[in-house]
Amino acid sequence: MSGPTKPLAPLSRSAALRPSPAEDARIRFEITVVSGPDAGKTFRSEDRVVVGKEEGVTFQLSDEAVSRRHLEIEPRGDGVRVIDRGSTNGTYLAGARIQQLTIHEEAELTLGTTVLRISIVPADAENLPPLRTSFGRVIGRGPAMQQLFGVLERAAPTDSTVLLLGETGTGKEVIAESIHQASPRRNKPFVVVDCGAVAANLIESELFGHTRGAFSGAVTERKGAFLEADGGTVFLDEIGELPLDLQPRLLRVLESGTVKRLGEDKPRKVDVRIVAATHRDLEQRVRDGTFRQDLYFRLAVVIARIPPLRERPEDIPLLVRHFVAQMGRGDFELPPELRKRLSAHTWPGNVRELRNVIERALAGSDVELGNSPIAGGGRSHVPAPGDDLTGLPFKDAKERLVDAFTREYIVSLLDRCGGNITEVARTAGLARNYVHKLVNKFGLRGHD
Repeated sequence: MSGPTKPLAPLSRSAALRPSPAEDARIRFEITVVSGPDAGKTFRSEDRVVVGKEEGVTFQLSDEAVSRRHLEIEPRGDGVRVIDRGSTNGTYLAGARIQQLTIHEEAELTLGTTVLRISIVPADAENLPPLRTSFGRVIGRGPAMQQLFGVLERAAPTDSTVLLLGETGTGKEVIAESIHQASPRRNKPFVVVDCGAVAANLIESELFGHTRGAFSGAVTERKGAFLEADGGTVFLDEIGELPLDLQPRLLRVLESGTVKRLGEDKPRKVDVRIVAATHRDLEQRVRDGTFRQDLYFRLAVVIARIPPLRERPEDIPLLVRHFVAQMGRGDFELPPELRKRLSAHTWPGNVRELRNVIERALAGSDVELGNSPIAGGGRSHVPAPGDDLTGLPFKDAKERLVDAFTREYIVSLLDRCGGNITEVARTAGLARNYVHKLVNKFGLRGHD
């Protein structure tokens, strides 16, 4: 929560010449990027800091909506003074554009699509490491997420296989990609295979590839995920859904570092790091005989347990600010009733459900939490092909467009098929499990 702010009081000449006890103590402050392209970046100082995107400024941001020298921050009296340096898009506090202010405790400012938290560092906390609020694109500041960040930070620089365990909607793919981006393989491919979304008769080719003519319908060759990701990372989502008869082939890749495509006799050497994820209890599946124990041990070199959102409600305000800024609406204020209900909701769909709620609120749509509708309050955000999304990073803009198309497509098919998910899957040529995921992702309703 932002602390109180006060207008900058004029100093008399004597006050300006005579340092106060607070100035003798050298006020220290911390800058944290709460959301935006540089989310998680932090910096501590007791001197003047210039913030902007220009090369060489004290605190450089990559946000294209931030000016070259956007603002400066300097200790002053018992707080820190923030001055906007004539930025193009302005500096905002709680939706109001400011030219300067003095922060005595903490405040969050919006610059372009970036939200900065500026806070005074207590004297007894000077030697403590700053609290992390992100790992790559993974957002959180509560104790459960601090523990997860520690596991991810230690695992990322290595080639160890990582197994992500978490409920549906907890952001396993985002975490996997963040591991990849924090690893020495960051400049190589990151290839995703959703083992629950690919039809059973296609999963082998999807993973291992095939030659032309390897089977009926194989009119072209396919490299497969492991060869496509050579030098990089393969993310195997919903690994618990991998058919039992294919598990020995995956184990062989892990053990030997080789892949043999369908239709080939000679194995090929590959250099890949594997991150796997599941919402299943794999240990129980091993006991049930539906998942190989030897494969489980090879996958579970590093286990990262992702807490569900209901176990980290302290992270909800941070996630809300992140999503609002990511959608280009950093000045948007959620309706009071919705803010109240967010903390009380149990979030069965986890972070994915929260994002959906925020998107609906920004679109001005009614939001349902616990079967109770709450009026939205924003303007429509669903992008049309002609919308200007250039203020967003390419990946976010593409995701917005793909999500908008996917939602409309699934809504239309649900209507056409009377809400029958099996029929939707058959019509769309998608796996039924994947259609279920899409229905849950977009807060839709259907039945089997």
